[in-house]
Amino acid sequence: MGAALPIPATDWLPDDSETETLSLADGRRLAYATYGDTDGYPVLFCHGTPGSHVIARLLAAPAREHGVCLLAPDRPGIGDSADSPVGIDDWPDDAAALLSHLGVESAGAVGFSGGGPFALACHRLPAIQRIALLGSSGPPAIGATGRVQQFVGTLSRHAPWALGRLFRLQRWFALRRDPSYAVGFVAEETPETDTLAADEVARIVRADMLTAMARGPSATVREQRLLSEPWPFALEDVAVPVCVFQGRTDANVAPSTGKALARRLPDASLELVDSDHLGTLTAAGDDALAAVQRRTRV
Repeated sequence: MGAALPIPATDWLPDDSETETLSLADGRRLAYATYGDTDGYPVLFCHGTPGSHVIARLLAAPAREHGVCLLAPDRPGIGDSADSPVGIDDWPDDAAALLSHLGVESAGAVGFSGGGPFALACHRLPAIQRIALLGSSGPPAIGATGRVQQFVGTLSRHAPWALGRLFRLQRWFALRRDPSYAVGFVAEETPETDTLAADEVARIVRADMLTAMARGPSATVREQRLLSEPWPFALEDVAVPVCVFQGRTDANVAPSTGKALARRLPDASLELVDSDHLGTLTAAGDDALAAVQRRTRV
């Protein structure tokens, strides 16, 4: 398995996946992309794990329809963002730097899958008015954890080198197989959207996986460990309104996790979606964007 990519990035990246970068206070580079209405209400999008800014492309059309400017940064070590051992509780500082760089004083936040904890951590930022979670991971003490998540979490804590090799192998296959290979990790079948055919959704999902580990799997391994450990903040401390969207047939995040999140967050609503993990993003993303536009934080 040589290091050279057999397929040029231009062949698997969506046309509108080009990122911009900003320099953080510590000299690190943070990469981000924008989707939707560039003059619209800002919404911070926190991608999954493994994941990258590319997956936000699935919400580009509904973002335009709702007048939302979707800001999708790559967390440290992902895509073109410089690596650093940033934890869940450190991420809001990076997010705040991005919002400040763009002159954003009021925004919503959306977290998909493993990005949910990172979105919730941003509750302490004055700019964040509302948060929506789409198939979000939960603290290890709530909900049920699937066998795959248990396996990955155990490897991340006790044998990170083995998990890194596993992720490298997955990326190697993703580069050489049909895009449906990548979809198999997050969905039973490839969904369609109002503007994207199933084959284009699959291409975006594969590009998301490949971008996530473009610099190697170390950042993804680190995030998997963070997700398997107790969170650095209590759910009861999240004071902003949160809308939880949970797939009824989600095999990646158990429905009981979404229900537990909505039950324990002080100001939360729950909407169950008749879909799997990826389908929760494509089917409920429109409602999630609409929900975070209601600026009600006092």
